Amino acid sequence: MAEASWLADPLGVHELRYWTGTAWSEHVSDHGVTTIDPLDAQPPPPAPAAAFPPPPPPAYGASAVPPGGKVSWKDRLKQVADQGKAMAEQGKQKVAEQQSKRTEQWANDPNTLWFGESKGAATSVMGVSKARYRVTRDRVWIESGLLGTKTENVPLWSVKDIDVRQALWQRDKDIGDVVLILDDASYAAAPTEMFSMTGMADPSGTASGQVVLDNIEDPYGVVDILSPLISEARHKKTVERQSQYLHVNPGMAGAAFGAPPAAPPRPAAPQTDMVEQLRKLGELRDAGILTEEEFAAQKAKILGA
Repeated sequence: MAEASWLADPLGVHELRYWTGTAWSEHVSDHGVTTIDPLDAQPPPPAPAAAFPPPPPPAYGASAVPPGGKVSWKDRLKQVADQGKAMAEQGKQKVAEQQSKRTEQWANDPNTLWFGESKGAATSVMGVSKARYRVTRDRVWIESGLLGTKTENVPLWSVKDIDVRQALWQRDKDIGDVVLILDDASYAAAPTEMFSMTGMADPSGTASGQVVLDNIEDPYGVVDILSPLISEARHKKTVERQSQYLHVNPGMAGAAFGAPPAAPPRPAAPQTDMVEQLRKLGELRDAGILTEEEFAAQKAKILGA
């Protein structure tokens, strides 16, 4: 009868199996890592000459399981960590597939004039982008987040200036930040944390009056695309606001279009007409068509101040 030692697994499932000297045990070894694989039935005993040398020492960080012992807590911790890595890899692949599908949709949309994504730290570390950007004729669209997605848009008429910021390391890669400076800070959402999983803004954050397309490729090329679109959108908005003014105050038509001075003013309109004009003026302000300054100026004219 062979002496107790590690011998070739008689079932051929593993590299080695421990022979106790009287029976085959449940302890097996593969490439120096020992585990447990119970037997349903005892195979024939080995011949004495079939003995193998002891298995090589386990890999760094692994704990060998002595015959009759249990898997150590270190091995169990390693198994949990490996499972976590596998799940994270699957999640990353899923997000990458979703982003790829979204990019394809944008590329095939005739309204898309440009689209890109952030090439920042999240992209280099996880292989996915924390934010995607899209430009149409009248808006900039922003999608942010990794596991959840927040979608927002900024009307181009609200952009009063545009700038490019590049660090030294960005210039070598031809990437940079395109900064849209807005007329009103309320048009910009609260900033999103860089590694936000959900895409939701930090509740403690405040709107900055700027929208940043961060770490995008060819930032100056994007500015060349945006500049004429912003100019056109702001011109259309100005014409729209002038039309609204004239609707509220028809007497302003001559001054707005350079017409000759109007005839002497008629007697004051009834009080009810003045109240109606003030009401309409307030609605235009609440809708964001008139600023507070414009509202105050028109109100003063109506009241004859």
